[in-house]
Amino acid sequence: LYVGNLDPRVTEVMLREIFASLGEVTHAKIIPDKNNQHGGLNYGFIDMVDHSTASAAIETLNGRKVLGYEIKVNWAYQGNNATREDTSNHHHVFVGDLSPDVTDQVLNKAFSAFGSLSDARVMWDMNTGKSRGYGFLAFRDRDDAERAISTMNGEWLGSRAIRVNWANQKNQTNQADQQPRSGAPTATDDFSPGYNSVPQQPSLSYDVVVNQTPYTNVTVYVGNLAPSVREADLFPLFQMYGYVHEVRLQHDRGFSFIKMDTHEHATMSICYLNGHILHGRALKVSWGKDKNAGDQAGSG
Repeated sequence: LYVGNLDPRVTEVMLREIFASLGEVTHAKIIPDKNNQHGGLNYGFIDMVDHSTASAAIETLNGRKVLGYEIKVNWAYQGNNATREDTSNHHHVFVGDLSPDVTDQVLNKAFSAFGSLSDARVMWDMNTGKSRGYGFLAFRDRDDAERAISTMNGEWLGSRAIRVNWANQKNQTNQADQQPRSGAPTATDDFSPGYNSVPQQPSLSYDVVVNQTPYTNVTVYVGNLAPSVREADLFPLFQMYGYVHEVRLQHDRGFSFIKMDTHEHATMSICYLNGHILHGRALKVSWGKDKNAGDQAGSG
């Protein structure tokens, strides 16, 4: 879980005790607001023993006052969990049509038979605490990822038949060059996110971008979006650079706003993703505004 609006006096021991009233806490970590990007308030992460306990913690503790501040409690995303294996160079698979009862643990168990599975996560809506109906897998070995796609696409998980395909165009292109296998989805299936491999070199200077806007700004503008781009494309792309608080996608206007956790992480996403090809178009990535973002069209 992500926990925001923490008074600096709140310690990790205190945070653990607060959440322990709902169930077993396996890990607690507080991130200090060193650069005053969150008004001097810290944030942190809590690992609960299971999904139901975590859900209860959100329902019970979100908005509760701790040392005078209403804390924010919601689902965290993979991007900020430094204790997990770095999967950026692994082979990524998209899983769609997930039923609401499928959790990270259920997804992991369903695909653990494919030996080199390194990550399995369901995408959650931070506002409602409910599943967005899709998730992502990572495999160390490409052969295992291919077997997972060909074996599990169309199989039942929970109460629905799931759809499984490559999560990026690079792997889809490689797959198209190989002999088609029976039952495997094609690269033209419209449910598969279309982000390419993550850029290895920044297109903009970090030192320049980081000073273009106040350090309190953590909102990124993303323009020139293709009509086919969805949140399922943007979340995993920006999560490579930090914790994604929110994605506000304006389908009809061809742009989106991404709210990151820190100014530095937002800067990194701008430097690396400006000009990145997504669904056939070069992204225009620059600073947005924290408030009334839907009424403006970026700063660059």
